[in-house]
Amino acid sequence: MPIFMDFHDLPEVTIEDAQKAHLRDVSVQEKYKVRYLQYWINEKEGKAYCLIEGPNKEACQATHREANGIEACNLVEVKGGMYDLFLGDNQKIDHGLVRHFNGEVDTGYRFIMSLQFIRPLSLPSPKKARNKMADQLKLECIGIVEKYDGRDINQPEDDTFIGIFRTPDAALQCSLDLRRHILGSKGNTKYKSINFKMGLCVGQPVTEDQGFFEEALNLAEILCNIARVSEINTSRFFSQLSNLKDQIFENNGFRIVEAQDVGFLISLYEFIRKNLRKETLSVDELGREMAVSRAQLYRKIKTLTGISPNHFIRDQRLDRAMNLIKKGDSNISEIALEVGFNNPSYFSKCFQNRFGISPSKLKIASS
Repeated sequence: MPIFMDFHDLPEVTIEDAQKAHLRDVSVQEKYKVRYLQYWINEKEGKAYCLIEGPNKEACQATHREANGIEACNLVEVKGGMYDLFLGDNQKIDHGLVRHFNGEVDTGYRFIMSLQFIRPLSLPSPKKARNKMADQLKLECIGIVEKYDGRDINQPEDDTFIGIFRTPDAALQCSLDLRRHILGSKGNTKYKSINFKMGLCVGQPVTEDQGFFEEALNLAEILCNIARVSEINTSRFFSQLSNLKDQIFENNGFRIVEAQDVGFLISLYEFIRKNLRKETLSVDELGREMAVSRAQLYRKIKTLTGISPNHFIRDQRLDRAMNLIKKGDSNISEIALEVGFNNPSYFSKCFQNRFGISPSKLKIASS
């Protein structure tokens, strides 16, 4: 039977309130053929999450409605593998309430790290040799993540991977260890051309309008994307939960992105993603969508990403094209149209300027 997780925004909720609500759910669940399995409470933030086994969403919602007279803000299906990766294992279940093994209540927060390796695409060594050394460094980094009890989402065909941690301290110390390891590895000839950047953030299981840890994964990717080489971008919320001063972060290669800027970036990336096919997507249109003047948009994007809005839009197009070429499902002309270039020749020129290799040569090398 499917597994679902819901999200409740409940200011001033207490553990005692949640315990009583869970018992009421259990008392009527059989009527709807569901089982309320576990729940997570974050008293400080006023949030609660329930894990439910049931035939469909409607049955889960009906149980809550009858038992407690409330509706969840969101209810999403959770695949078993993803649940185990983010929330399963190392749990202590106290009559449905999830605790850590030390007895502390599990708030449901997880700490997400996105690590991207940067390597020249036109290295003179054969493709297999390039892949072998990048894969070896990735394996070494995954080993470091596991040393801090982290879980990894490895993407074999990509130069990135995701680390998932239960505590901010584990995520923080792991990121520092990874940075030292990668920078130290550059003394080794085979790794000297490989650079990196990272993003770190806090995520809750379900949000009001997004699926299972979807918002956190997107934010970690965005923070990584805008990081400079060898830099670790982290949200202000993560830095607060880590209890470290800004100066310590800055001295160790971190850059803290403020909460208002996080919201701006999420909206910015979402709008561009939805409009990437539009060749006419312009800075003026972007400014109207973000409700800022052209000058404000320029300053904001330049400060956060280091490049102008026009270059930012172009780079998002070309980065998407890179991923499509690696997937190998479309030809170059189709990919150019997919990312908003109606002229394949101009697309190839821009791609060559950004990545140092033509899209046609990269497609042959990737096949």
